[in-house]
Amino acid sequence: MNQDQQRNQSRRRPGYDEEFKRNAVDLLESGERSAVQLSRELGVSDCSLGKWKRQYGRQGQGGREGLGAAQSRITELERELAAVSRQRDILKKALAILGQEPNNSTR
Repeated sequence: MNQDQQRNQSRRRPGYDEEFKRNAVDLLESGERSAVQLSRELGVSDCSLGKWKRQYGRQGQGGREGLGAAQSRITELERELAAVSRQRDILKKALAILGQEPNNSTR
C-alpha cells in the first residue's frame, strides 16, 4: 500500500449498521442523555444522531405517512373554511340589504 491509499483509508468514515443506528436512536429518545453526551459516548457526531433520529425515530418512517394524510386533511379543512367564510360574508351583506328601510322620496 502506498501513502495515498493509507491516507484515503484513514479519512473514510466508519460505517455503522442499521441496528447500531436504531439502538443509538432508542438511547437518544429515552431522554436519559443529551445528543451531545450520547454522541461522545458512542463516538459519532451529534449531526449523525439527528439524521438517524429523523430516519429511524418514532416519528421517522411511520410518521411521514401520517404527516401526508394530516397535511391533506388540513388542506381540505382550509378549503371548507374558505367556502363557509364566503357564505357567511354573503349572508351578512344580504341581511344588511334586507334590513334597510326603503327610501321614501315622497315625504
